[in-house]
Parts: sequence; C-alpha cells; structure tokens
Amino acid sequence: MRSRLNVVKGCLFVAALIGLYYLFNVRLSIHPKEIQEFITSFGWISPVIFLVAYTLAPFIYFPSSLLSITASITYGIWPGILYIWTGALGGATSGYFIGRFMGRTIFSKRQIPWNVRMRYLMENRGFLVVLVLRLIPLMGFSMLSYLSGFSKIKYSHFISATMIGIIPGMLMYGTFGQSIVSVSRLLLWIAIAFLFILSAAGFFLRKKIKKWLGLQP
Repeated sequence: MRSRLNVVKGCLFVAALIGLYYLFNVRLSIHPKEIQEFITSFGWISPVIFLVAYTLAPFIYFPSSLLSITASITYGIWPGILYIWTGALGGATSGYFIGRFMGRTIFSKRQIPWNVRMRYLMENRGFLVVLVLRLIPLMGFSMLSYLSGFSKIKYSHFISATMIGIIPGMLMYGTFGQSIVSVSRLLLWIAIAFLFILSAAGFFLRKKIKKWLGLQP
C-alpha cells in the first residue's frame, strides 16, 4: 500500500513540474524573465537575500524548493546552482543547530522516526546516514538537519555528507527553473529525468534503508 502511495506522490510531483512549466509559459501574463529582471534589479545584494532566506527557512518552515526554483529562474543554471547549493548548506546548518539546542522541544511537538538503532547509527556512522538520507529523502530536508543536531553527529560529518547528498536534487531544481525561463523542453526533460532517477532509487531502496535504520522489521 505504501509503495503505491509513493508512486502516486512521484506522479503528482511530475505533474506539478509540468503544470508549473505550462503555467509560467502559457497562462500567466507575467513572463518569468520579468521576475528575473525584478530580482536582479537589486544588484549585488539579491544573491545575499537568497542566501539569508535559505538560512532562515528552517526557522519558519518555508519550502526551500521554491527558493531553489526561483534562484535558477533568476540566475540560470550557473551561478543559480551555486546559490542553491550554498543556500541549502546555510539552511542545513541552521537546522542542525536548532536541533542541537532545541531538539527536545521539536521532538515533543512533531512525530519523528526514532529508535535505539537509528540513534546508534547516527552517533557512530553519522556521515553515511546523512548521505543516504540526503540522496534518498525518507524525511524532510529540515527534519534530517534537526535530527542530526539532536543526535550530536559531528558537524563536519553532517555538512560534508550534505554537500554531496544534495547535488542530484540541486541539479534537478537548477535545470527545471531555467527551463521555465528559456522555454526549453530539453531542460524540462532533463529535470524530469533527475526526478525519475531519484524517485526510482527511493522506490527500490526505501525498504532496505528503513530496515537498516530499524524503522521496520
């Protein structure tokens, strides 16, 4: 049942990508290039605004995916991807330290998967756990950051695993955002291909990862 639900979620996300592409390029009277020109009109400070917004996202539960798409619309694949990568690391860092100092409060208010085996793995093999869960996101981006801080994974292990693990998703958002501006079907299909690969990996590896983490028998 859960596997079917995951397939449905993946299909809905693909439909959302195509829908956004159609909305921006066919239905809206405001062209994405106008958004691009508006943001870049702030000059050198506009990338700083993005980075600050990414960093603050875990505090206000703002979806960083929207920031990622906006960054790629505004700055293109390059340096848009660089801004997405840097901003995501800033958001991961703030989430990590929120978990370090406010972890108990967060855990008391939200349902978070947690058990003895998972805690042991995060404390002793933190780099590997974070890397796997960044590549195959079984939990939200900020939630993993909170959990990593709470379980006291070394920050150097956490951030280095995050640097590597977010690359596929970063490339997906970067190519998708630019496909909206350039009206490039090739870039759109590249973005969908990244999504398909990530979704397929999650579909086939989800059970094994959950079993490894002790989240299912």
